[in-house]
Amino acid sequence: MTAQEIVRDRILTHGLGIASAHGLHALSMGDMARELELPRSGLFAYFANKESLQLAVLDQAADMFVRDVIEPGLKADIGEARVTALFGKWMQWSRSPRLKGGCPFVQASAESDSLPEPVRMKLKEVLDHWSVVLAGAIQESKDAGRFRADLDENQVVFELYGLYLSHHFWHWSMKDRSAGERTMKAFARLLDASH
Repeated sequence: MTAQEIVRDRILTHGLGIASAHGLHALSMGDMARELELPRSGLFAYFANKESLQLAVLDQAADMFVRDVIEPGLKADIGEARVTALFGKWMQWSRSPRLKGGCPFVQASAESDSLPEPVRMKLKEVLDHWSVVLAGAIQESKDAGRFRADLDENQVVFELYGLYLSHHFWHWSMKDRSAGERTMKAFARLLDASH
């Protein structure tokens, strides 16, 4: 990595922590420059404005999500194993120590109406891609005869999001130590109903 790449990565890593805990709206060029002990002009050398910083933070989060969740999850065998791996990696992602307040996509979704349109579109693109991956894993399981042929994969994706968001709330907002275990019990029931 070049010196410029190291600084840019440091800015984005710090920005992702802020976005995870407080949302993309909390990214402030002035605050970040002060917290990272960089001249404000130094930040502008990498990001023209707050919107470009928000987009870059979302891009970094999306790249991490692909690397940490999608790629390893898709290595599991088609069927229950793959769906379980994808969901399990998704749950781990939401509790990653690198994400100081949970899933940055959950935070960004909660504030999406107030985000600039390019940022909203990027967020939608990331979430749509993840939904397609989940639906594809369920469809492959149906095609392989591992799940019922009449199973509605889009309904299952909808319910998986419900479990994930419920877990996020109970884990981060309510500080419930049993949130992970309860979520996995609900996930197991959903899987059982898919056969």
